[in-house]
Amino acid sequence: MASSLGRRFRFGEVNRVSPTRAGAVYLALVGGVLFGAVNTGNNLVYLVLGILLAALVVANVLAEWNLRSLSVRRRLPVELRAGVSASGVLILQNRRGRGAAWHVELVEGGEVAGRGFVEFCPAGQAVEVPAEFLAPTRGEARLTTVRIQSDFPFGMVRRWRDVPLPEAVLVYPAAAFRPVPVSSSGEGEDAAVRGGPSASGDFAGLRPWAPGDPLRRVHWPTSARMGEPMVVTRSAQGTETRVLRLEPELRGEAREAAISRLAGRAEHQLARGDAVGIEADGELLPARTGAAWRRRILTALAGLEHR
Repeated sequence: MASSLGRRFRFGEVNRVSPTRAGAVYLALVGGVLFGAVNTGNNLVYLVLGILLAALVVANVLAEWNLRSLSVRRRLPVELRAGVSASGVLILQNRRGRGAAWHVELVEGGEVAGRGFVEFCPAGQAVEVPAEFLAPTRGEARLTTVRIQSDFPFGMVRRWRDVPLPEAVLVYPAAAFRPVPVSSSGEGEDAAVRGGPSASGDFAGLRPWAPGDPLRRVHWPTSARMGEPMVVTRSAQGTETRVLRLEPELRGEAREAAISRLAGRAEHQLARGDAVGIEADGELLPARTGAAWRRRILTALAGLEHR
């Protein structure tokens, strides 16, 4: 019977509590009324004191009940970029048989910031809460807990509980693209360039315009119909092969900025259909194309040592 009672009321869930600013003002008011009641002995003042204390008790009972039997899980964004917020989902589950949860805020703990708010979660149901996730730096980031907190019902106290949800996520570098002169001698960011665009050959399809594409390759009728510039590609058209190089002597913010530029340049070239490789910290990834290779390059850049 004791175990069933424990399961019913979730005695293992320990919620922490702290007064809000409004709650601190309310407690000061209660203290003032208490002082007046003791010094005057007036029954009306004691009645007011009783009402204030009763409201405080009711607020704490409702606040404690509001967080009982709540659980949470997360659905992270497909990709996380350093310093760039991305949309994900925090899922709040109300396991109670009756009694909705009100005004619940979900806050990520660990190395990735995230926050969501749900106004109402019905009993026995789950609510998907949109949340913005933000990682300050690239590399592997660890998420540890999700805090469930609420100042329901009167905003006088805030109760919270940290739910352990350990998880590791790889944060890609921010992609900052800045066109740089092409060098075929292995100097700078571009270590090799071969081939070039050609206007000859059979029609192979259309793709969105990317910075650097000549205007003569824009297919204007299709662009007008699609609402964005579309570029003609041809089967005999040469593709560029580029190996982007990270200067080994860079340190600190200059190194991080160079990694961001390299990531942006790699994505830009891959979007154009070029074969792209990278050379960084003594490691060389050969030039290839495709979405899977894009993820491979970004993963390699995310894992570079911080110096």
